[in-house]
Amino acid sequence: MKIINFKSEPKNSPFAPEWDYFLAEQKIKDVDFKKLFLFIKGKEKNILKIKIDSKKKNVDGYTGLGDNSTTSRYGQYNVFNWKNKELVKLKKNITKLHNDYLNYLSIKPNKNVFISCWFNIIKKNQRINTHLHGVNPDSYLSGNICVSTEGTSTYYINPVNVINDPVVYKSKNEEGKITLFPSNIPHYTDVYLGKEDRLTIAFDLFLISNRDKVIKLI
Repeated sequence: MKIINFKSEPKNSPFAPEWDYFLAEQKIKDVDFKKLFLFIKGKEKNILKIKIDSKKKNVDGYTGLGDNSTTSRYGQYNVFNWKNKELVKLKKNITKLHNDYLNYLSIKPNKNVFISCWFNIIKKNQRINTHLHGVNPDSYLSGNICVSTEGTSTYYINPVNVINDPVVYKSKNEEGKITLFPSNIPHYTDVYLGKEDRLTIAFDLFLISNRDKVIKLI
């Protein structure tokens, strides 16, 4: 497990901001991502048939991928409701990284953790715009998993310093890489120039199950 830390210097003023954010990254080795790509790509047409609220703004979660994307249906399906051997192994890897991450921070893991999970497909010349997953009182942790990527990176921004000379961590997208981070950390990607669709899995973790399509992780 690789740990990335956005940490402020000691403050000399009562009004100076403080921050101490941790991201965790790991390479998943026991999942066949080529098989997983084919399985999930096969779900794309059915997911796009799900109706969205056309009156709602930023239905794609501020990603810029638009209404005609699987991302714009992110709250209406859950990847882990599908039966697939690679998804079973993937779920175990998310659980392990979550527990290792909390142990690293000396935080006692909660007995109940719930997951909302969707997939993002990016076509050539598209990108994911700067966005974040949550700042509400229930926000907890979020994650990205690279299934099939080519020549792109994801950029995670220090959530306190986002305007003037933002502090950014560049994470090269590699097959099998999973990144776990607090849900309030903004992030974005490069413009994708590959030939085959770029596919990633994204998820949010919660300590309460008060949302649709959320299932138990732990």
